[in-house]
Formats: sequence, structure tokens, C-alpha cells
Amino acid sequence: MLIKQIKRLFLSLTVLLIGVLSTAFSVNADNTVIQDDSLSSRPVTGIYSLEIGRTNVLATYLSPLHYTGAHYGATGEWSKALPFNPEKMLMHFDGGIEFCSLLNPAHTARMVGMTGDFRWGMSWRTNIPWNMMLTLGGTVGIDGGAYYLMRNSNNPVQAMASAGLGLRASLARPFRLGKLYFLVRDVVSLPSLSVFFSPQYGETYYEIYLGNHKGLAHAGWWGNNFRIDNRLSLTIDFGRTALTLGYRFKADTQWSDHLNTKIFTHSFMIGVIPGGIGLKPKADKEKLKSIYSLY
Repeated sequence: MLIKQIKRLFLSLTVLLIGVLSTAFSVNADNTVIQDDSLSSRPVTGIYSLEIGRTNVLATYLSPLHYTGAHYGATGEWSKALPFNPEKMLMHFDGGIEFCSLLNPAHTARMVGMTGDFRWGMSWRTNIPWNMMLTLGGTVGIDGGAYYLMRNSNNPVQAMASAGLGLRASLARPFRLGKLYFLVRDVVSLPSLSVFFSPQYGETYYEIYLGNHKGLAHAGWWGNNFRIDNRLSLTIDFGRTALTLGYRFKADTQWSDHLNTKIFTHSFMIGVIPGGIGLKPKADKEKLKSIYSLY
């Protein structure tokens, strides 16, 4: 019953995420073109994806065992060229929620988790040999969630929260096969400097509730809070819309006060891009020059 309730909550949050974040950028009725002047436009590219895969979790605050199981997620990515130096500068915003249902090695205990993350950033881009585009930039973001171990009556929940700065890089290459237009793209996000929440070893949340707030916030860097999010995708541009297929690897590790947390996720992603990405020529040619953000 609890699993079903959590899944319903996850689906509700997914719909809310797509509805709220899709308004984060100003788009007009024909879905993205924003006129800067009489010569150019900067379409907003929105990628809406669902993912399914496997997650492995080690959370020693809850258990010394690894828990493995199904992973589900919904993500959104919005990007556009900036009004100043649009050929070189981009703005991007990413958000997502994830849910997992996990079992211990003997399949005698279940752990469930729900997390979310939101990041905004800017990147500089340039063309490099072999018709490829490279972007380099930074992000600021927050993430958080909780893992619940159903058979632990002492400390059944491990809460997670982090806020900080990160690095972001991408590599993209468009190509054509017959009448189909493709874009291969790899995006890597690397949170670098952060502040994250972690209780002391053996400290219960009841003690925190009673007022023991000392030592809950920790400075994070690659040595004690290493994280990486890599998304490799292939996009097929049909003109008015585009389909994207991809693979995502995500690692979240944390070490603090002798508590070890390791979360590794492999997932398959499928998504749509309303309005396309501008690779395939449209029947009604735009009078304005469109500066797209993905290539």
C-alpha cells in the first residue's frame, strides 16, 4: 500500500514539475521563438524525458547492506541563447524527480527513495573540428530527498539535502542520414563545491528535533561529496518536433562522520522536444535567423 501511495505521489510531482518548469522560460504560442531584433531569434529548446533503470544504494546510516532495484525518473531541460553574444553564450535550466524501489541481497527488506534536483547555469560554446560544438560553464543548484528503510524501527529514514556550485560541459555533433537529421550529444554535470546535510554517526532525528543542531551542515567538495551526472543522447529532428533517446549514468557519493552513502544509477531515457531543434529545414522558412542552443 505504501509503495502505491509513493508512486502516486511521484506521478503527481512529475506532472507538477513539467507544468511549473515549462513556464520558466518565456515562449510564445508557436512554441519557442523569441524575437530579439529584426535579424535574429533565440528559440527556447525544451527537452521532456522519462527514464527507467536500476539503482544501487549503500546508506550506512540505515543499513550496512547494498540495496538494488528499479529506478524511475522524469526530467526537464530548457536552454536558449542569451541576448548578449547569442552565438557564444547559453543559459540552461534543469530539473528532475526520481523514485526507486530497492531490495537487500536476500530480498527480505525493502527500501524506497524519492529525490529531486534543480539547477540553473550559463555556458560558453565554440565550434571545434569535425563539425562538433563544445560548451563549458557552471551551475548553481539544490537537491534533496529521502530514503526509507521499511524494516528499520530505530532510524528508518535518511534525509539528504545539498546546495552548491558545479561545472557543466557538453559535446554535440549533428549529422544526416538520407532524409533524417540527427544530433549526438553528451552532457556532463559535476557538482563541485557545496554545503550538505548529514547527522553525526549514531545521531537520531529525534535528537535533532530536541535541539541538537550542531554539526549538521558540512562543506562539500570532490573528496567527501563526489557527484557526477552524464547523459548521452541521440536526437532525431522531424522538424516540428524531435525525439531523443539516451543513456544516463548518475553517481552520488557522500562521506561524513563515518557515514558512507553511495548511490549509482544506470537508466534509459526517452524524451520529446516540441518545436524540434532546427536541423531539419521547415516548409515555411523563417525570415529571421534562428540561433539554437543544442548545436
